[in-house]
Amino acid sequence: MKILKLDRKKRFIQLKIENPEDLWHLEKILETGDIITSKTLRKTSVKREDKIEYGKKIPVTIGIKAEKWELRPEMHSLRITGPILSGPKDVITLRSYHTHQIEPGNVLKIEKEKWKPYQLERLKKAKVKQPEIFVCVIDREQADFALLKESGVHTKGTVYFRKVFESEDRSSFYREIIKTLKDSHTDIIILAGPGFEKENLYKFIQEKEPELSKKIFLESCSDTGISGIKEVIKKSSLKVLKEMRLKKETEILERFFEELSKEGLVAYGRKETQEALSFGAIETLLVSEEKIHDFEDFMQEAEKQRAKIIIISSEHENGERFLHLGGIGALLRFSIKVCD
Repeated sequence: MKILKLDRKKRFIQLKIENPEDLWHLEKILETGDIITSKTLRKTSVKREDKIEYGKKIPVTIGIKAEKWELRPEMHSLRITGPILSGPKDVITLRSYHTHQIEPGNVLKIEKEKWKPYQLERLKKAKVKQPEIFVCVIDREQADFALLKESGVHTKGTVYFRKVFESEDRSSFYREIIKTLKDSHTDIIILAGPGFEKENLYKFIQEKEPELSKKIFLESCSDTGISGIKEVIKKSSLKVLKEMRLKKETEILERFFEELSKEGLVAYGRKETQEALSFGAIETLLVSEEKIHDFEDFMQEAEKQRAKIIIISSEHENGERFLHLGGIGALLRFSIKVCD
């Protein structure tokens, strides 16, 4: 979650939702009467005599007074419904009802009569620094580089292919690119381009720098240069961040299943996890997205104990396996004995 603006005098906060966990935190701070303002799509309408004719959908900013909300973990969304308080008069009808569907990538503003300290504290805890993404766009003649940071896109130069006499050997070209990628010191690299050169370079990196290749995501784009870089960032950055999230989930679940196989520092299922909570033994609580509502009380108790909470997607094999185990489990600080 990214806090874009906080105005204590006007009692509003503007947020950017970055992952499904943010939606759970957001649901926990909502109260009836909060004013939620966000962009949405609405159909234009024109009244002709006794008929209302609807046109195409256009993006508009609408403010509603929250009356009810529903977290839909399986859809990665939080639906907030209430009467419309503000918006373009030619598109909306004041006091008619509207539902904002909040998803990762969305920006919204929340206004309250009064912000409670615990609500602000929860948002600060949920605030995560956006990882930097290094982009390389390549074709047969050149490779262009850029760094995507929270502050925006920063171009990082170009490497050109230099033909030596009639030689088509590209190894020196690739090595120069590899040096730039390594010097970026980022954990996420998007390698893209309009042809097959990105695949050729990636194979070379896998052979020469296998550790570096683990950071790379291959994508396509129609151009090189700054236009190609912008295309890649617009099209692929959120997708890559999602893939990184799934990769991290897979890694922590591998640890979970390894501990489970040797009956180590792990609990799974409702009974064992509840017992671990009662002992204050949980280091990391794992909850399947589909089971958030079932184990909300577990999450609240784990939060009080300052345990880390990770929401697990079932979009990957380990996540699906975890869901079949009951969708609730934990990595433990110390061993406990569960009573029969």
